[in-house]
Amino acid sequence: MPKTEISVWERLEGGEFLDLEQKKEVCNGLMTTEPRMEALILKFFTEKDFKKVLRNRIGGGLIGGKACGLLMARKIIERKLPEYMDMLLPHHSWFIGSEMFCRYLEENNCVELLEKQVKEQDEFTQEEELYERLRSGTISCEMENELKKLLASCGQEPIVVRSSSFLEDGFGNTFSGKYESVFCMNQGSEEERLEELKDAVRRVYASTQNKEAIEYRRTRNIMDAGEQMALLVQRVEGRFLGDYYLPLAAGMGCSYNPYKWMEQMNPDAGMLRIVAGLGTRAVERTPGDYPRLIGLDRAKGNIYTSVAERHKFSQRQVDVLYPAKGRRVSIWLEQLIPLLSRREKKLVLSHDTDAEARLAEMRQYRDVYFADCQGIAYENEFIRMMSQILKTLEREYGRPVDIEFALECEEDGELRVNLYQCRPQQHDASEEVKIPKGVDHEILFDVRRTSMRRSKEVALDVIVRVDPQKYYEYPYSKKPDVSRMIGRINKRFGKEGKKMLLLVPGRIGTSSPELGVPVTYSDVSRFSAICEVAYSKAGYNPALSYGSHMFQDLVEADVYYGAINENSKTRLYQPELLEQFPEVFAQHYPEAEEMQGMIMVYDLSADTARLILDSREGRAVCQAKKGKSE
Repeated sequence: MPKTEISVWERLEGGEFLDLEQKKEVCNGLMTTEPRMEALILKFFTEKDFKKVLRNRIGGGLIGGKACGLLMARKIIERKLPEYMDMLLPHHSWFIGSEMFCRYLEENNCVELLEKQVKEQDEFTQEEELYERLRSGTISCEMENELKKLLASCGQEPIVVRSSSFLEDGFGNTFSGKYESVFCMNQGSEEERLEELKDAVRRVYASTQNKEAIEYRRTRNIMDAGEQMALLVQRVEGRFLGDYYLPLAAGMGCSYNPYKWMEQMNPDAGMLRIVAGLGTRAVERTPGDYPRLIGLDRAKGNIYTSVAERHKFSQRQVDVLYPAKGRRVSIWLEQLIPLLSRREKKLVLSHDTDAEARLAEMRQYRDVYFADCQGIAYENEFIRMMSQILKTLEREYGRPVDIEFALECEEDGELRVNLYQCRPQQHDASEEVKIPKGVDHEILFDVRRTSMRRSKEVALDVIVRVDPQKYYEYPYSKKPDVSRMIGRINKRFGKEGKKMLLLVPGRIGTSSPELGVPVTYSDVSRFSAICEVAYSKAGYNPALSYGSHMFQDLVEADVYYGAINENSKTRLYQPELLEQFPEVFAQHYPEAEEMQGMIMVYDLSADTARLILDSREGRAVCQAKKGKSE
C-alpha cells in the first residue's frame, strides 16, 4: 500500500517544523493571502503561533484583516521589544472564520443579491432587502454549536464581536469604523448568552451593507472585490466598578502625527488620543467632550494653558458597559469619580484649583475634578513604551501605523496596556510646493497649524460654503437636511470627477446640530478638502477630531481637514471673494428653494482655484482668481 501523504495541517498539529512553502500554505489557509501581511507573518510567526490561532478559530477560512493586525503587532513587540512584555496585558481573542460568513450568506439566500449589487453598483436598489436578510438571518445548528464552544472558552466576562473583513486594516484600505462592533454583556444563563452572541454576529454581518461601508468601497473602486467577513471576538478589557464595567482609560495612537497642534511638535514622534473608560469616545465624535491629545515628543505639553481652558476642553461623560441594562451607556464623570481609587483619580483626573478656590471663598470646601488624563501623560515609562512600540511597528510595516489600546492600573499601581488593533496608515510622499506672495486679494484663506498632512497642491473646481448665520437661523429640526443636501452635492459633483472644497460652520460630523453640520463620512467622501469655520456670533467653534474614525477616513483618502479659526492661526479669511464666481446651487437644486443662500455652490471650473499645503511651514492657503492661469 502506498504511503498516504501527510498534509501540512497534520504536520502542524503533530509538532513538526515546517519549511517556508509549508508555512506559506498555512498562512494562506488560516490568516491572509495579502502579500505584504503574508511577508510579515512568515518573518515573525512560528509553528507554535499558528497552532494558537488554529486552536482559537471556529469554522474554516481566514481570520481576516483586523485579527491579523492584532496578532502581528503583538508578535512584533514580543520579538523586538521583549522588555515591555511585562507591561502588556494578555489578550483573549477568538476568531470566527470567513467560511462561516459564506455559509450564512448561502443559507439566508443572500448570494444572488450580492452578485447583483456588484454588477449594478450605483443602480442597485435592493439594499434594504439585503440588509434585512443579513440582520434577521437564520444561524445554522452547526454554527450555533461552534458559538457555544466559543462561549465555553471565554467565561462570563463582557466580550465584543468585531468585524475582521478581508479588506479591513490592510495595506490598501482600513475601513476605519465602517463595520459595527457589538458589545455582549455575556451574563445570565447559557441560552441568554448564546442568543446575545448570535444577535451580535448577525449585526456585524449586516453592517457590510451599511451606507458608510458601501460608499467607502465605491469611492475606492473595490465594489467587485467580494467582501468576506471574518469576526474577531475579544474579551473587553476592564473590571467592574459598582454596576459598571470599564477599563481605566483607552484610546488610539498614531506613529506619525499628520496634524501638529503645537509649534515645536515633531510629527514623526507620533501621538495618542486617550479617554477615561471605554475607547469608543476616542474614535467617535462626541458633542461637548474632548479627549486628551498627547504628542509623544511633548507628552507633558498641553495646548490649553489655563486651568479654566483645560476644564472647558475636557471629558464630561464616560462610556461604560452596564450589564444590568444589557448595553453600553454613557455616564456623567461625577458618577464614576467615587468608584475610582486614589491612584486612578491621579491618572485620569485633574483638580480645577481656580473653581476650588472660589468655592473656598464662599466657605464651600470640595474637590472639583475634570477628566483630562494628565496623570497618564506624566507616566514617563508608559509614554516611552508607547513611543517605541509605535516606531517599531512603523519600521516593520514599512509605513506609519495606528493602534487601539486599553489601560489598566494594576494593584501595584503600575499601568498595563492591552493592545487590540493595529493597522497601516495609507501614506503618500510630499510634493514640492510654492505659496504665492503679494496676492492677498486672491486669497480665500491662509491658516497655520490647523491640520496638515503632506505638502501638495490641489486644483479646485467647486467650492461649497454653508453660511454660518443662515445655518444658525435655520430651524433646528431641519438642520440634518443640510447634511443630506451636502451628501447630494458630494455624490453629484464627485461622480463628475470634480475637485471640491467644503467650508462649514463649527464641527463637522458632530451628532449635535447646534455645534456644527452633522454629516457622515458618506456625505463628504468625495471632497478634496474640508474646513471647519469659526463663527463666534452663533457659538460655532472648530474642534478638529484628531484620531476619530472620520479623521482616519480623511487621512487615508488624503483629504485636507483643517480649521479656520478667529485667532492668530488664521492670517486671512475672505469668503466675500467667492461672490465673483458663478453660484450654481439653485441651478442644480431648484426644488431646495429654502436652502438657497445658505448652501452656496461656486463653480470655479472656468477660473483658477487651488489649495496649497506646506507641511514644513504647517500652512494651508486657498487661492481663487478669475480666469485661467497661464
